[in-house]
Amino acid sequence: MKSQGHEPDAQAAAHRPVPAPIDNPQIYLAAERTFLAWIRTAIALMGFGFVIARFALFLREYRALMAHEDVSRTSFSNWLGVGMIGVGVGVSLLAAVRHRDYLSALEQGNANPPLPARPALALAGVLAVVGVAIAVHIFTL
Repeated sequence: MKSQGHEPDAQAAAHRPVPAPIDNPQIYLAAERTFLAWIRTAIALMGFGFVIARFALFLREYRALMAHEDVSRTSFSNWLGVGMIGVGVGVSLLAAVRHRDYLSALEQGNANPPLPARPALALAGVLAVVGVAIAVHIFTL
């Protein structure tokens, strides 16, 4: 047997209007522009990681040429480059998830859905740490 306390809530929910999907194309186009900005950022991070790794190769070859020494070990720059590529991939995945969630909220009638800021802040923190690591590495070369 149902309790009397829950029936008004169920009745209120049944009579509450279901919001219509947002049909303003400007909102969808703005969401697309935001998504593309995230993707451009991801591509730039991956490209920057590639440049870091290739610059490390150039430095190793130059050092070997000048000092006539074997520099076959993997340098810290390679790890930084691969790390930046990984961060770029992570940004791409984060962008896809955020875009999907935003479009889903628009389809449910929520014109300005709150998106969590924690993933973007975590990404900014990771990039700050990588930037400091690059600066320290360049300073110690």
